[in-house]
Amino acid sequence: MGSSGAEKNATLSIGNAMAELQRVVAFVEKFGVDNDILQDATNALNVSLDELLNNTISYGYKDELQHSITIRLSLAGGWLIAEIRDDGKPFDPREIGSEPIEGSLRMRKVGGLGLRFVKALMDGVDYERRGQYNIVKIKKKLAGGT
Repeated sequence: MGSSGAEKNATLSIGNAMAELQRVVAFVEKFGVDNDILQDATNALNVSLDELLNNTISYGYKDELQHSITIRLSLAGGWLIAEIRDDGKPFDPREIGSEPIEGSLRMRKVGGLGLRFVKALMDGVDYERRGQYNIVKIKKKLAGGT
């Protein structure tokens, strides 16, 4: 029953189509079950990935061509980590949703609330632009000792 501490990971590549998001949910669920991750953490990751991928698919591409988005899940040192790699327009999700919410909901401009939600659900959001790729990492600290 001793934990080896070895990093566990899995990778999925999807196309830039909304229908592909169903594959991501199944992928995350399977990773969670295979690695005994609590459902709350799996749910938080799925909601966060849905928001980030939805934004990438909806707004990230200047053309109608087929693009590939890679999602890599890993479990290391008590952290559940998801890395999203896409070749869309440069977009740093850390820059959205950090300003205070002003005005009534009716008067607000559209956007930004989903990324606030991601930041609330996850314990870390990192971004880098590497060549033509956006690389977003979201991390969730797992409760120890169950």
